[in-house]
Amino acid sequence: MKISNIAVADSAFDHHTQRTLIVPIIGTVTVSLMFVFGCNIAGSDSASNQTPPGQMRELTAQEQVLVDGTNDFTFDILHEIAEDTPDKSFFASPLSISMAFGMALNGTDGDTYVQMQDFFGHEGLSNDEINQAFKDLVRLLTQLDPQVRMEIANSVWYRKGFEVLQEFLATNAEYFDAEIAALDFSDPGAPDIINAWIEEKTEGLIEEMIDEIGGDVVMYLINAIYFKADWTIQFDPDYTRDQLFTTGTGDQVEVPMMRVKDEFRYYRNDDWQVVDLGYGEGGDFSFTAYLPGDSENLSDFAGSLSRQEFESFTSRLEADTVEVHMPRFEIDFDYEEIMADLMAMGLTFPFYPNIADFSRINPNVPLYISDVMHRAVIKVDEEGSEAAAATVIEISIDSAGPSHPVIRLDRPFLFFIRENSSDTILFMGKYAGPEA
Repeated sequence: MKISNIAVADSAFDHHTQRTLIVPIIGTVTVSLMFVFGCNIAGSDSASNQTPPGQMRELTAQEQVLVDGTNDFTFDILHEIAEDTPDKSFFASPLSISMAFGMALNGTDGDTYVQMQDFFGHEGLSNDEINQAFKDLVRLLTQLDPQVRMEIANSVWYRKGFEVLQEFLATNAEYFDAEIAALDFSDPGAPDIINAWIEEKTEGLIEEMIDEIGGDVVMYLINAIYFKADWTIQFDPDYTRDQLFTTGTGDQVEVPMMRVKDEFRYYRNDDWQVVDLGYGEGGDFSFTAYLPGDSENLSDFAGSLSRQEFESFTSRLEADTVEVHMPRFEIDFDYEEIMADLMAMGLTFPFYPNIADFSRINPNVPLYISDVMHRAVIKVDEEGSEAAAATVIEISIDSAGPSHPVIRLDRPFLFFIRENSSDTILFMGKYAGPEA
């Protein structure tokens, strides 16, 4: 148990190619999928032996269930974010979220365990099989390509003096390589200590996630992912020019547009173009971009795309000479609606104090997930991509007792002003946020 107090592009650029691809900044559809779909993987039956760096192996049956579940979750969460932010860029790591909840699963029991297991697509696996699949998958992803820096870190922070079952801590240390730390949460400097860990593990891309620690908070479960890789075929900076980009609202703005012509995996039909840009030397990690036709609405597509449809597109990719135009861009996305979206998707038990069962953390104190935070950052330039994501699960004591209603006016709501004796409604309204 750990205790803790990224080939140069063709220089003769052809300006007259007939295959032109302009890739919009569409967040999760184009980029965050690399954390889940970066490898060509298939099922097998054993992965107990460590795979040599740079050599791909088949997944175990248990890992395949885990990956399928995470990939399904990717598109479920994509639908929610696309609805939340129809005209804005976004970026997230479903793998980070899934892994943080994988650690939390080790503290649940009863209906809470069953709902979380089903929600993340782990049906049919025992708790030990889920843990082992996470451990083996992390080893595979982080050691696959020596030219790609892929790092995954986990930690468990708990309030000093709060009793935690050692089995919970030992399990997360063994299978998730989680750093375990008891910390004085009442110390005003405690958030800085946790934030410093996140900043270190994300190479400074994510600097702050926790502002303050409430008196009922007893634990944080944190996952951090860092990715940095050079393009297999890089963009020549000499070809980058400021060009117009049409935003989701129809406005046109200038962006630094990179371009390269070379052999890439590519597919197009009457409605879509798809291109796959490789990272590193093996091509196991890639950036897969989707561009709709003029009549296709990207928000509608993102809101309905499934794992099966994604796999149908990527299975048709074939090597071809393609001219790629893509913005040099950065996205820093704070997923503020994550907990509300998870609940809307059907994950509810862990968030209700009167229902949640985290007895495998502490059987004597009613615990529940009081907050979930997720932030992801990506930088894309001529050399490659650098990305990081962090997921924080906050666990608190239900200090108000075993049964009380909870209402969180943290999303749009209706309101009325009325006279109670006559039930006369004087005013009515809807609050949709400070800028709505």
